[in-house]
Amino acid sequence: MRLRAIHGTLAGVLVMLAFGCGQGGESKDGKPAGSGGTTAESGGVGGTSTGGGTSTGGASTGGGTSTGGASTGGGTSTGGSAGASTGTGGAADASGGMPSSGGAGAGGTAGLGMAGRGRGGPGGMGAGGAGMAGAGTGAGGSPAAGGAGSDVVVTITNGVFWNDTDGKRIEAHGAGLIHTNDAWYWIGEDKSANSGNFKAVNCYRSTDLSHWEFRHAIITQQTSTELAASDRIIERPKVVYNEATKKYVMWLHWDGANYATAEAGVFTSDTVDGDYQQVRHFQPNGNMSRDDTLFEDDDGKAYFLSAANNNQDSALYLLTDDYTNVSKQIGTLWKGSSREAPAIMKTNGTYFIVNSAATGWDSNQQKYGTATAMDGTWSSLANVGDGTTYDTQAAFVIPVVGSKTTTFIYAGDRWQDPDLKSSKYIWLPLKVNGTKLVMDYYDSWQLDVTTGEWSAAGAGNDDGFLPQTTWKLVSADSEETEAEDGSATNAFDGSTSTFWHTQYTGAKPEPPHELVIDLGASYSLTSFRYTPRQDGSQNGMVKDYEFYVSDSTSTWGEPVKTGAFGTSTQATTVTFTATPGRYVRFRGMDEINGKAYTSVAELNVAGTPVQ
Repeated sequence: MRLRAIHGTLAGVLVMLAFGCGQGGESKDGKPAGSGGTTAESGGVGGTSTGGGTSTGGASTGGGTSTGGASTGGGTSTGGSAGASTGTGGAADASGGMPSSGGAGAGGTAGLGMAGRGRGGPGGMGAGGAGMAGAGTGAGGSPAAGGAGSDVVVTITNGVFWNDTDGKRIEAHGAGLIHTNDAWYWIGEDKSANSGNFKAVNCYRSTDLSHWEFRHAIITQQTSTELAASDRIIERPKVVYNEATKKYVMWLHWDGANYATAEAGVFTSDTVDGDYQQVRHFQPNGNMSRDDTLFEDDDGKAYFLSAANNNQDSALYLLTDDYTNVSKQIGTLWKGSSREAPAIMKTNGTYFIVNSAATGWDSNQQKYGTATAMDGTWSSLANVGDGTTYDTQAAFVIPVVGSKTTTFIYAGDRWQDPDLKSSKYIWLPLKVNGTKLVMDYYDSWQLDVTTGEWSAAGAGNDDGFLPQTTWKLVSADSEETEAEDGSATNAFDGSTSTFWHTQYTGAKPEPPHELVIDLGASYSLTSFRYTPRQDGSQNGMVKDYEFYVSDSTSTWGEPVKTGAFGTSTQATTVTFTATPGRYVRFRGMDEINGKAYTSVAELNVAGTPVQ
């Protein structure tokens, strides 16, 4: 977020980077056999890993000193809250990034990461065997001895400052990440001077997304005379690797006083953490260019997307084969919608673009659109996260490709203006369901870097309610699908940041309104939980209700429970006499303010399977 008057820049980019798996041979995009496990005691991205030995050491990402407890060789990493359930962040199919060269990975756990899908190399799954002996280091550098088949599990803690392995605060805002040479590299803006003006672009390295080593200031005011200008602004650096030229290519937002320059900047380097050389800065196709992102597809084509027309439009370009210039403009997206901070991801053949409104340094409701081709037709924008996106703006989406699934991590900045040096990083798991993207907030959550799975207290069936993954919508009498995403399925998508809302565009049908859900099997049900919308609005909040349970959608009988909810936005659990059934019917009889609407953020039910 930048100067409100000109809708400045602030978003983050998402580049998809597929991870290779084996350590055998020279892998451009492989995942290491494992990293030593440590526990971050002061809120950071630390974590616990089984794997033998005791690791101790310096500062962990997120705060103070990290001390690793004794690890148990060969066991299963815990790393999280008791009873936390496993979540998945999407399909195990992520495109873009670096290719992995083939060969079985000696010393790696079988299937440690997915075969790299970047172009150029066939990848290869790491062969099992020796495990992780000495493969990684604990925070601060003490090696963690490895046992066979150990997972690397880290805990990500939000809302605190994150430090590097030397105990210094990480300075890499508006960032992009790239996985190459068996490690992640985090590249972003240095805001330690407490100014929006350019100081440096920094680079950090990690093998576990937890313990970050400062590598180098890869662009500084000494890189070129133009970068030394007192009003120079450099934002949103993103890096991809070009296989043909063997160069790392960086695109970024290049600007000056009052954001009037509005250009794209291009730099290259022979190494990911080396000194980058300036290639050019310009307005692509004659368009203004501010917040930007860079994306390499699995066919080797690369794309640049940036806010254009004084942030009113989003301009999408195909790059030249060497990735250092624009080949042609292939689209102008969401014209006149004033969006910035674009981020691109792809999974299961669907492309996603996440972006934010242009509101200066202040957070806002971020949205996303989808398409089946980069030059295809993009959908209208739908909300993701809450009304302020948990007081963040996107910087990047990190695809963590594991042996079981891929988790997409939303990496955002929580800006503090005017105290920019106190801005924090917020990382949250994204849930992908077809063309739908859901993000909830967790103070802390656990990531299994080996399998790609994540878990968090409250994210699944750790509260006695039935999992919603097999539920299907039978019917809904009304839903709003034009002015917003009020789809009925939002009532059981596992996220309180979305909600079912009855129609109000073109018609406003009167209550009662009802929702019928197929649970997928018959259960003896004993309670349900109603969660009202969580965005601060009372529209549609239910006053009086009826709840039914049946094994038939044509015969409901009497409701198992009737009653009324209050005006609180807290979830309400309602118990009733055990009743068998496969289908449930929720009826909102009226709204707390007498309006025609009904809205539900989440419906949950509790019970036991009928034998």
